[in-house]
Amino acid sequence: MDSKFIDTNIFIEIFTRFGKKSDDSKKLVESDSNLCTNLLVISEVVWVLNSIYEMKKNLAVDCLKKILSSNVEIEKKKIIVNAVNFYESNNVDWTDCLNMFLLKDEKISRVYSYDKGLNKFNWIKRLEP
Repeated sequence: MDSKFIDTNIFIEIFTRFGKKSDDSKKLVESDSNLCTNLLVISEVVWVLNSIYEMKKNLAVDCLKKILSSNVEIEKKKIIVNAVNFYESNNVDWTDCLNMFLLKDEKISRVYSYDKGLNKFNWIKRLEP
C-alpha cells in the first residue's frame, strides 16, 4: 500500500482554523489511511504555532501530542515523544530539544556550542571551540 505524506499545513489547518478545509484535514488525519510525516514537519508545526500564531507552549505541546497519538506514521516517533515530554517540562527551545534527543539516540554526547541552554540536557557535554 502506498503511503501518503502529510505536510505541515494540514496540521496547522486542524489546530488553528475552522471551516471546510479544517474539517477535511481532521477527517483525513482521523482516517485509517496509510499516512506518514517526518521530523521536519513536526518541527515546522512547532515553529508555526509558536511564531506565527503565538501559541502558548502548553497548547503547542497538546497539538504535538495529538499528532503523536494519531494514526499518522512518524519517523523516529519514540525520539519525538521523548523530546516532547522533555520540552513540556523544561524551559528549553524545541529545536535544541529535538536535536539533543537525536544526538542521544546516536550516542553522541559532546556538542560544540555557545548555547548555555544545552547544559539542561544531562547527557550532553557542551564544549566551546
